[in-house]
Amino acid sequence: MGGMTGVRGMHVAAAIITVALIAGCAADEPGAAPEPSASIPPSASPSAAPSASPEPDDADGPDEPDATASPTPSRTASPSPSPTATPTALTGIRLQIACDRLLTPQDVYDYNPNIGADPGYRVRAGSGPARAVELSGTACGWLNQTSTQTYSIGVARFDSANLQRVKSAAASAGGTTRGLGMEGYYRTEAGLGVVEAFTGSYWITAESSAFLEPADVAPLLEAIRRNLP
Repeated sequence: MGGMTGVRGMHVAAAIITVALIAGCAADEPGAAPEPSASIPPSASPSAAPSASPEPDDADGPDEPDATASPTPSRTASPSPSPTATPTALTGIRLQIACDRLLTPQDVYDYNPNIGADPGYRVRAGSGPARAVELSGTACGWLNQTSTQTYSIGVARFDSANLQRVKSAAASAGGTTRGLGMEGYYRTEAGLGVVEAFTGSYWITAESSAFLEPADVAPLLEAIRRNLP
């Protein structure tokens, strides 16, 4: 029994050796290539190939503008205002005439014997006679010794252009044009009869509470027209 067991063990050992030899021979045969082991592919080097930029998707419409980029507004040239012509100042031609020549004592007496030169005459600020003085003209005053009514008369002289401006201003102020005996206007202002009349290159302006109508001043205007140089 024991001998049988030993012989069987020897057979088994021989069989194992035989199998090992066969396996070794199979590994040495040239046609049997070893099976490649799985390997991790090398990672792409940063410099290997440029990364492809994403193609714009036309279906999504145009790219939205960058919210932080605000377009610079183009400057629009604003039209320059056209220059406004500054009107030239109204000027008169210097007039020198004494009051007793503008209206002689006889002229005054013929108009009203109670009227004479006013020794305390002061031209009223803002009046026509005051404006005549400002424009290189003259102004004179008379006084009714009985009623104490005063008469203020001014005269100024102009070239044709400035005279037309004075006429336009008088027309704008308004008044009646009848009864003066010459071109002009009569109106009332603050209880006074006010007259602006024109003869030649002269502007005659007068005011008095006694001028209730154009006929009240017409004789004086006619006398002044005769006496002007």
